[in-house]
Amino acid sequence: MSGRPRVVALALAGLVIGVWSTLCGIGGGIFAVPLLHYAYGFELRAAVANSLWLVAASTTAATVAEFARSDSVLDRRVLAVLVFASLAGTRAGFWISQRISTRTLKLTFCVLLVLVGAKVLWMHAPQAVPGAPVVPLEPTTLEYAGIAAVGLLAGLVSPLLGIGGGLVAVPGLFLGVPSIGYATARACSTGMSVFNAWQSVWLYRKEKLSRMATAAWLAGGALAGGVGGDLLIHHEGVVAIAQKMLAVTLFLAAARFAWDYAYKPRT
Repeated sequence: MSGRPRVVALALAGLVIGVWSTLCGIGGGIFAVPLLHYAYGFELRAAVANSLWLVAASTTAATVAEFARSDSVLDRRVLAVLVFASLAGTRAGFWISQRISTRTLKLTFCVLLVLVGAKVLWMHAPQAVPGAPVVPLEPTTLEYAGIAAVGLLAGLVSPLLGIGGGLVAVPGLFLGVPSIGYATARACSTGMSVFNAWQSVWLYRKEKLSRMATAAWLAGGALAGGVGGDLLIHHEGVVAIAQKMLAVTLFLAAARFAWDYAYKPRT
């Protein structure tokens, strides 16, 4: 595919991935990397590097859109704890990744993702009433510790397993700290991913793997998708749909790890 059809397809793909990932509170790399690798023929590391532009664009757009809302569900204190904990976790995860094989870890995480996905699929999320005043969260000290643990784990598994922290942060917050609720868990996870994504973009740019003719169109669609997804999530009934979309995404991530375990050689 070349010329105009190619860039239109990239922009549309970025739009769809941006909306989906914003509703789920994840970065979108789980969809963008296979797209670039299999459909556009990118070498895997280059596919990851270019998908990060989509992740950075969609998470930034969604977070700015959420901040701008009078009925925003983004809790700044929860976000701050997540960001600092995830940055510490990422450093630890990178150090561990250089010293152990991740093959068995992927199998374990595959099973956990299926179990968590099933729980998320059936757990009830309270529905916010459009236009209703937002009640500020008042997490306890124990709940703050749980939020920090979720952020640490989200950062830890990113370099170990090659997944975005949102796949851990959203279900971790939603299930582990129920007072937060799905909508706030999604918004805070997206905000956390902004910092992680731009840091990763910068690191990969130094390796000159980005192909901006591709990444710019993909990211452009994701910018619109991030804003669109944030607008959608505030409509009545969409949170319940988004929760099911997250469960599907967790199942897809589990399938990827199962594939890696079965068909990739031991390292």
